[in-house]
Amino acid sequence: MKIRQITILIFTLSIAFSCKKYIEKETTDYKYFDQAIPDTVSTDKLEAVTDEEYLEYGVRVAYVNENNDTIIPFGKYAFYGTDTLEFYANVIEHPNDSTYGRQIAIDRNQNILFDIVMFDNGPEPFNDGLTRVLRNGKMGYANKFGQIVIPCKYDYAKWFENGKAEVTFNAKEFLDLDEHRRVESDEWFEIDKKGKKLK
Repeated sequence: MKIRQITILIFTLSIAFSCKKYIEKETTDYKYFDQAIPDTVSTDKLEAVTDEEYLEYGVRVAYVNENNDTIIPFGKYAFYGTDTLEFYANVIEHPNDSTYGRQIAIDRNQNILFDIVMFDNGPEPFNDGLTRVLRNGKMGYANKFGQIVIPCKYDYAKWFENGKAEVTFNAKEFLDLDEHRRVESDEWFEIDKKGKKLK
């Protein structure tokens, strides 16, 4: 009986691993803006407004200052969780009423800082003071000012926890049987919050 159970288990695992749907890496050549130190000095905060009934993910959004002057007008972005723009805002490109584009971070001048890493259908939160970000398909880390503090050069990077994170230059993403994204690599290593490799 045990041999039969082991055989079934091996057969099931072999089917599961042979059914992996690997995700092709998208190569892009987008241009990004690097926040300078003076850009991290807070000026007046901008508030998100919408011309729709509620301010919720996906609705048209504009950003206004405290005098209600429009700084970022309607027409280019949809709301993606940033109701107050102090240093940068997470938005969805929304060039017309029927399509959505990339999930990006912009500054008050609408410069694109990076593409956003998704977490639970929204922008990823900060962990240990940093958040994972994307530039042209590579991952790195940004701080609360929108500055890239660890360059986007990794195939995949995990969250920071207790001052360190696992990263890899060689990763494969695939969909598991439940259609969840998974990552595999044989070359993980740890880095500190300055991007230095740990032993």
